[in-house]
Amino acid sequence: MLRKLIMTAVWLQAVLLSFAQANDVDNTVKIAVGSWPPFISKELEGYGSVAQTIKHAFALEGYEVTFTFYPWARAYENAKTGEYDATAVWMFDEERTQHFYFSEPVSQEQFVFFHHKDLDFDWAQLEDLKGYMLGGGLGYSYGAQLDELIETGQVTINRVNTPSQNLLRLYHKRIDIFPEERHIGLYYLKQQPADVQSQITYHPTPFLSNNGYVMFSKQSPRGKELLAIFNQGLLKWRQQKKE
Repeated sequence: MLRKLIMTAVWLQAVLLSFAQANDVDNTVKIAVGSWPPFISKELEGYGSVAQTIKHAFALEGYEVTFTFYPWARAYENAKTGEYDATAVWMFDEERTQHFYFSEPVSQEQFVFFHHKDLDFDWAQLEDLKGYMLGGGLGYSYGAQLDELIETGQVTINRVNTPSQNLLRLYHKRIDIFPEERHIGLYYLKQQPADVQSQITYHPTPFLSNNGYVMFSKQSPRGKELLAIFNQGLLKWRQQKKE
């Protein structure tokens, strides 16, 4: 009888320990993000549409999300080292796969060239940008082809922190062209004074149609696991929206 009681006690202890460990599972996902309104921003309700998509996808799998906003380059580095589980949102770049797993797409963007109305600008291929001064964002990628032209010095770019700065530089003709996602460029343009808005336009032909992704850090112990969890939740979320 004594032995039976001891065995029962051991079994109960194991069950309780297993239960405690299960409840100790960290269901909070830490994501480092950059500001990219109207898609994602600290100033937007619910942090914007992309942040809400990420949040809902994880919620369907029983996870909560905390977003921490940084300049883009810092968000990338903080996730790369595993300080954060993931970073959002980024376009696909083969080089980034060394450090990150890419999720299923969470957004769709079209990049165009903004310019001053006084500039008679047209283009057919990206090599046509040679001779122009581009304004860009710190840590931004503009797609493999344009990135290569920039990195090899065939196209000149001067980078600053925010789209607003680039729009003002366009207005004052300190740069010639500003490549930016159309919705984002227009979002920031609407915040400028009327005379600035009246002098800036964009070329209607997108130079890049792109998907945005959540990148899960390979240095995070849960990176690959969270990738699968997120993709599963994202599929459920999209199915729910169709119903």
